[in-house]
Amino acid sequence: MGGAVVDEGPTGVKAPDGGWGWAVLFGCFVITGFSYAFPKAVSVFFKELIQEFGIGYSDTAWISSILLAMLYGTGPLCSVCVNRFGCRPVMLVGGLFASLGMVAASFCRSIIQVYLTTGVITGLGLALNFQPSLIMLNRYFSKRRPMANGLAAAGSPVFLCALSPLGQLLQDRYGWRGGFLILGGLLLNCCVCAALMRPLVVTAQPGSGPPRPSRRLLDLSVF
Repeated sequence: MGGAVVDEGPTGVKAPDGGWGWAVLFGCFVITGFSYAFPKAVSVFFKELIQEFGIGYSDTAWISSILLAMLYGTGPLCSVCVNRFGCRPVMLVGGLFASLGMVAASFCRSIIQVYLTTGVITGLGLALNFQPSLIMLNRYFSKRRPMANGLAAAGSPVFLCALSPLGQLLQDRYGWRGGFLILGGLLLNCCVCAALMRPLVVTAQPGSGPPRPSRRLLDLSVF
């Protein structure tokens, strides 16, 4: 995957390395699949977009470029949101953003509007899902973390093999507008995956020390 996100979670909570962690792993598999495969699979619609708006291929390629830029470039924003609100709420909002961007794109009348909807809004939504899902995966797996990360990363090729032919089928039957609308509905599954990200609960122990101080929203010490 693009980068490793390490967050051991609350102090004193041991990673279960199984149990509900398998549901978290499944959710991370789906999120990773959408995050990495979607910017590539959307290129299936470029030919119709070129004909619709009378533009060149390089203009439509900006859609995937903006998607990837939002996915990778909004990491600090995702970290701030996760530290402030937690993984599950951030992922729920991200799923709604990802779906809303594609649904709104199906009504666009210019390529600039497609940039803003599919590129910016959907890209931001996928980013708000991707990083928190990796954080939750690392919290639930410790000894089995390499295997868990490998299985989650497998979502990328699996979804790419599925989304590309699906996009072609949707384009042939419903056009690019109908295809975008249906893909927007599929992205709502990110919200289902977000619901699987159950936070680990810290159990108070008698005689335990003072509570752990809250983390800063953005830790710049790594620089």
